[in-house]
Amino acid sequence: MRSVLTSAPLHKGSIFTHREYLTLAIPLIISGISTPILGAVDTAVVGRLPDASAIGAVALGAVIFNTMYWLLGFLRVSTTGLTSQANGANDAKEMALACLRPMFLAVFIGSLFIILQIPILKLSLYLFGTSESVGNLVSTYYSIRIWGAPFALLNYVLIGWLMEIY
Repeated sequence: MRSVLTSAPLHKGSIFTHREYLTLAIPLIISGISTPILGAVDTAVVGRLPDASAIGAVALGAVIFNTMYWLLGFLRVSTTGLTSQANGANDAKEMALACLRPMFLAVFIGSLFIILQIPILKLSLYLFGTSESVGNLVSTYYSIRIWGAPFALLNYVLIGWLMEIY
């Protein structure tokens, strides 16, 4: 028996089955939780080390990155909205631009994170009031992970664009 969602059609006039909906939703859910999972995995790995301050440092570093990226979640949502409008208007050029514009913004903001990494780190350490031993380890963790910022933000844009395309 074919189970159909009873709400308004979600995609180009068709009605999704539960299976089709889950086929789209599960990868989006996984992509949305990938950044927090990275921090959790890092914490679990560092938890094997004898120094307990390393666990605190990675956990604090993960909170810093989760906060930075969460504040930029609009990149995904706005990309989906603009792509949806272009798709509804059957405007292929505008659909491409709906992806390219936020990609440039993501690279720009990610590059700013890299350029301003020292002030961002110092402000974060000040706000969280860390000890010197944890602060040194957070600095090391942060200085490694910050280089992925443009790519993490590009991922937001691509996921937002693909949410409408598929």
